[in-house]
Amino acid sequence: MKPYRRPLTMASQSIYDSIRNHGRVLGGNVSFGATMTNKEPDRNIQCFKAQGTSPAANTDFTVSHTLGRVPITLAGWDTNNGGVIYRSPAVAWTKTTATFRCTTASAAYNVILI
Repeated sequence: MKPYRRPLTMASQSIYDSIRNHGRVLGGNVSFGATMTNKEPDRNIQCFKAQGTSPAANTDFTVSHTLGRVPITLAGWDTNNGGVIYRSPAVAWTKTTATFRCTTASAAYNVILI
C-alpha cells in the first residue's frame, strides 16, 4: 500500500520554506556581502556598514545608519593604525545613529553594525 500524499497546505509550505532556508544558512550561505557598500544583493544579514576617519583618541564620533532600529552590537571593525573602536559610554545608540570612540587618532576605519 502506498502512503497517501496530501497537497501542501499553506502551513506545510511555510514549514518547507523555513527548512529550505535553514539548509541554505547551514550550508554556509550567510553573508555580510563582499564590499563595504550597503547595496549588495548577496548580503543576507541585516547590517549597516560604514567607513570614515576617527577624530582625536578616545573622542566621540557618530555614524548615521539606516537599520531602522537600535543596533545590537558592533559586529566587526578594522582600522589602519591598530586603533580599537568601541561603543561610547556617554551617548546611547538610536534608530538612526551609533556613537563610538577609537583608542587612536586619525584611524581610517570600517565598521559593521548589526
